[in-house]
Amino acid sequence: MLVFPKKRTKLRQNSKVWLTTGIKTSCNNKRKLYLLYREINDPNLKIYYKNYCKILSKVIILAQKMYYNNKLANCTNKPKTTWSIIKTITNNKKNRNDILMMEIDGKITTHHQTIAEEFNNYYVSVADNITNYNPVNNTIGDLNKNDLLNYLYSAFQQSFTKILN
Repeated sequence: MLVFPKKRTKLRQNSKVWLTTGIKTSCNNKRKLYLLYREINDPNLKIYYKNYCKILSKVIILAQKMYYNNKLANCTNKPKTTWSIIKTITNNKKNRNDILMMEIDGKITTHHQTIAEEFNNYYVSVADNITNYNPVNNTIGDLNKNDLLNYLYSAFQQSFTKILN
């Protein structure tokens, strides 16, 4: 008779491809050194452990750099590979099943083509709006150069150095 029930677990695949057998062995040794250092409390062992940690950290960083540099050197599409590396390093996993919603003319839509056309219309009209925008006529009124400076002085109650002569 079993006291504990059997439990199935899945082994996680290691996402750290750059982690070599030597680094794994060194990490195990580091753990053993830590446990030994914690038990004995010897100052020389503490110094040795700290140095071991520093060296191991440098080796891990170099292994990562070598792996990603090789990956970039052997790829054909460098921007795509660069972004995939950035996403794996930052653990940025975007859910592709997100539904994009946007309110257009008071109605919420999820139709991708309609949303794309609305963005297109907006960005096409930005240039026209900028070229047609005249701040003197639209916001301040008919003012000359000195009146504009006086307006700025009154709008921003701070001391300014002389801007224009």
